Amino acid sequence: MSGQLDLDAAAAELCNQRGFEFRGLLGKGAFKRAYLAACNSEQFALKLAVLAGAAERLVREARALQECSHSSIARLLQAHPYVIPGGVELWVVCEEYLAGGTLESRLARGVLSPEETRAIGVSLAEVLGHLHEKRLVHRDIKPANIMFRDDSNSYPVLTDFGIVRMLDQPTLTQAFAQMGPGTPAYAAPEQLTNDKLLIDWRTDQFDLAIVLAECLIGHHPFLAPGKTIPEAIMAVAARHEMPAENAARLAALGFGALGTALKPWPIARFRKPSDFLESLKIAS
Repeated sequence: MSGQLDLDAAAAELCNQRGFEFRGLLGKGAFKRAYLAACNSEQFALKLAVLAGAAERLVREARALQECSHSSIARLLQAHPYVIPGGVELWVVCEEYLAGGTLESRLARGVLSPEETRAIGVSLAEVLGHLHEKRLVHRDIKPANIMFRDDSNSYPVLTDFGIVRMLDQPTLTQAFAQMGPGTPAYAAPEQLTNDKLLIDWRTDQFDLAIVLAECLIGHHPFLAPGKTIPEAIMAVAARHEMPAENAARLAALGFGALGTALKPWPIARFRKPSDFLESLKIAS
């Protein structure tokens, strides 16, 4: 809901106009909602967001997804503006429906095995290579944005390209901003300090490494004993090294390579996506 705007009713009416079957709410955020709908018995996710001001980020998200073709990236079916009675403009996105839920919900049940984590890591490292070829940086890789097509395997799908950085396009982030876009607990140092010139695929490498470490040890890799998540975020922003005890636990589980991916400065991380991918395929 945004103010008195009834997005549920807007979604139902849109489905009625297009001949879709409206099947109800999937989830909601501060500015958008996702619904389950179907066309000729094929289910899809219908997402609505209120257009407040410039829609450039939303348009960039759609363009980025249209440029991508990878089995571990959510398929975009269509994206367009939609004006409802009263003149309110919404942004409509139709994506494939991912029935297996999020990695966030899986982690709520406990840590994953090294085998499950490796499968997820390898698939998403391949995605980073694909994005690198397209000159795209996701910038918001986190458990809530990693989903699964079903419950039977650990084949992940990266979703929500809402703050994607298109390296060949002008930045949309103000230079004077203290922090760039992203979710602080899953952000690289260059995001937290808005060092825009350092943003590239290695930023996503760092973000993914945080996620994989959390899958294995159950908490943020920069969280030291007796400390809080805000303090862990501050340690990342200050470009501290990962606490030695966390690095040792990851190495003992066969993921010593995450220590390289989590280096404070991008130049010290894996230089190429293929290097990162190969490092995740073998115990280290």
